[in-house]
Amino acid sequence: MNSTNYIISKQCVITSNKLFVNNKLIDNYSEINFNEFLKELYHEHIKSYPKYFKMDNLSKLGIIAAELLSDEFKNINGKNISIVLMNSASSLDTDNNFQKTIMPDNYFPSPSLFVYTLPNIVVGEICIKHKIFGETAFFISEHFDEKLMYNVIANVLNNAITELVFAGWIDVFENNYYVNLFVVKKNNELLVNQNELVNFTTENLKLLFNKYCNI
Repeated sequence: MNSTNYIISKQCVITSNKLFVNNKLIDNYSEINFNEFLKELYHEHIKSYPKYFKMDNLSKLGIIAAELLSDEFKNINGKNISIVLMNSASSLDTDNNFQKTIMPDNYFPSPSLFVYTLPNIVVGEICIKHKIFGETAFFISEHFDEKLMYNVIANVLNNAITELVFAGWIDVFENNYYVNLFVVKKNNELLVNQNELVNFTTENLKLLFNKYCNI
């Protein structure tokens, strides 16, 4: 399998109350807290999707990133789009919040929280909003595993049906979060701005991931 057949055409990073798209700083809200930051991102980039406010933080971050990358797949049939995501905390951020609602001295279970006590719910939310029907996967790994990510994406793209994979790392626990999502698709001579595209290799995945880790 030749990795040069595939390219990373667009990347979105959300970390430290900053949002980057293809290495360009789009938003910087360093003076506000995490919850306010998520509200600002919604009003700036989504504007009209009330369901957003019912989601957990993992899903909110995923919805924002997907919106910023959606121009890459808005004209592709949802059956030809796949999603491959990874993180280290699973849904622990929401699990902890739900746990508080079932403590004996404060027992009042929250169905709205319980819905999000699985990490792959963010995949479902993205699929619903963008009408994506292809293969999906969510992996839990202590660290970003570029080899696993590469192999899974390459295998999915090797399927004649799949034209594009929405993939990457999306992690949140309490106020610590790091989102680094990208679009990988089959190379096409008709693509413009070739100099902005990155060959899909394990080395480039590692470089793209690590670049923003210490911001």
